[in-house]
Amino acid sequence: MFEKIFASTEQFCAFLSQVRLGKQEHSYLIVSKDSVSANEMATLFAKALLCKDMCGVCENCKKVQLKAHPDVKYYPEGGKLLVDDSKKIVDESFTKPIFANIKVFIINSVDNSTEEAQNKLLKSLEEPNECVYYILTTSNLEKVLPTIRSRCHKVELNQLPQSEIAKLLDDGEETNKALALSLGGGYISKTLQLNEKENLSNLVNLALSLLKELNSSKEAIGYVKSVLDTKTDFPLLLEIMTIIIEDAIMLKADIKANIRLEMFRTELESISKQLSLKCLSAMNGVITKANKELVYNVGLPLVVDGLVMNILEVKYLCK
Repeated sequence: MFEKIFASTEQFCAFLSQVRLGKQEHSYLIVSKDSVSANEMATLFAKALLCKDMCGVCENCKKVQLKAHPDVKYYPEGGKLLVDDSKKIVDESFTKPIFANIKVFIINSVDNSTEEAQNKLLKSLEEPNECVYYILTTSNLEKVLPTIRSRCHKVELNQLPQSEIAKLLDDGEETNKALALSLGGGYISKTLQLNEKENLSNLVNLALSLLKELNSSKEAIGYVKSVLDTKTDFPLLLEIMTIIIEDAIMLKADIKANIRLEMFRTELESISKQLSLKCLSAMNGVITKANKELVYNVGLPLVVDGLVMNILEVKYLCK
């Protein structure tokens, strides 16, 4: 199912066209916030390099599909690319292909690797053997060394249409699936993970209530407890609050664009009428502050307490 989705994208069609003209590059860097999309596209690139007809029935196609092709090597072997992995890649690049006439190295999540491991690959990427191709993926371009970026042809993947991702959501309750698609933002892995969360609707309702119903310090105590109960889903709650505010701003400013949480339009319209643009903007600042505190490992109870009290303060100051 993934292959059908990615094979029809503009990026893959452009790559396949170059392969068929014999003008493909030897090193590619596939960039996407969604690691699943980047990794799946990397495998599809390898398949095209080994069979430009993409026939699906030859031994090259079959072996790549099963991720069992002896000339397609996947790295890292562990959680992140290490110097030993890079040494293996360099050494293997000098050996002849076993089954096909080329060899492809797929290096997933190269951003999640040591600087030394990336540096070890530089010469191979700059001066690859004629029959060797490198396909790197990243979900964080800034963590990839500039020298690696300059040696690879960059391919940036767009977000996928919700209609395509919806085909992958076989299980789950319909409301939950609709929410997962809306919050997933066009990214496969994120949408699939959200679809598995049974409390997704509860998180959205809590976020709406925080922004709409919280009006007193007495109520704040109950909200602090409710937010603390989200535990590991707290970052997701903050993300949902941000989306709610963005939707409310679009409604308030009468911007003709699709809102993310369309199924909660009534609540969003109520928030947009209740809170001024200045207030909504200040709310965004409160959420940004909470996210920064999480990054700096501030204790969750302190972050949550600060978030709730700051929302209350913003509402009071914006009256």
